[in-house]
Amino acid sequence: MSIRVAVIGTGVMGSKHARVYSQMPGVSLEAVCDIDDKTGREVAKSHNTKYYSDHRKLIEKEHPDAVSIVVPTKYHKKVALDFIESGVNVLIEKPLAPTVKDCEELIGKAKSSKVTLMVGHIERFNPAVSKLQELIHSGVFGDVLSIVVKRVGLFPPRINDVNVVTDLAVHDLDVISKILGGLPVNVFARGGNGIIENREDHGEIFMDYGRFGCFVQVNWVTPIKIRTLSLTGTKGYAELNYITQKLDLYKSQHANNQQEDFKDFVTNFGEPEKMEVEVKPDEPLRLELENFIESIRSCHLPKVTGIDGLNAVLLSEAVNESIKTGQLIQIKTP
Repeated sequence: MSIRVAVIGTGVMGSKHARVYSQMPGVSLEAVCDIDDKTGREVAKSHNTKYYSDHRKLIEKEHPDAVSIVVPTKYHKKVALDFIESGVNVLIEKPLAPTVKDCEELIGKAKSSKVTLMVGHIERFNPAVSKLQELIHSGVFGDVLSIVVKRVGLFPPRINDVNVVTDLAVHDLDVISKILGGLPVNVFARGGNGIIENREDHGEIFMDYGRFGCFVQVNWVTPIKIRTLSLTGTKGYAELNYITQKLDLYKSQHANNQQEDFKDFVTNFGEPEKMEVEVKPDEPLRLELENFIESIRSCHLPKVTGIDGLNAVLLSEAVNESIKTGQLIQIKTP
């Protein structure tokens, strides 16, 4: 039986959701919705589906099985609750909601309404991230000693309601928590607004995991788009490029690190043993939406649950508090 879906919000990301759904077998894109009449109608026309300017009318007329909510973060809770209370399975683009309290309300409503609640943390579906997590769990790196992330680039004008931590760093707060299997003990951060008024557009975040730490650099200032993660373990080192989905792995050779002359120094320093890691490139959004649909069909939990979304918001709130107060913030789960 075909799953009837709708997309709320037809901006840059919402239009991509509509495209992917329209191409998925066993899925019918019934309608799209946006308060911007021009954009909404254009997306509806391009995918031969219906357009609504009011999501409540869409619920009343279309009765979809599932919906992607791709609107500004400040509207996530309000729009999502209307669908959840109508018995519609919901995927909400990250972050789940502006506050932990809002996240808790959404999770509670989804549970009582017996609907699927998934959060669109798209990097979870990046094939390179999936491969890295697999290698970590297999013991290739030994004990993890550190993770360093750089997620920088120019400011996207469409983001008008949250800062760089809530919109951008949240990707890596989620990924790090997932691949390490838990939340940090504390976070400490610095940040500010270099070019954008009233909102932080850059930040440096330290996540304390007790015996080691993770560092995230994030900004909307750097003129080049960079999305990288490096991991150091007792047995090896990895460099991951989120954009190219490339993963390079280097084996540690502590016992063989003898440098008798300058040539040895250059060779050992610049050319350690490299292991080829095969990563099959794929579109993370397609994998994400396929997981959402499959979770509805199978009645199983999606790969990114409401609790996962809440934890990412919890960390974002802690980072923002640290930036504001200059203090180390202890992570306390609700």
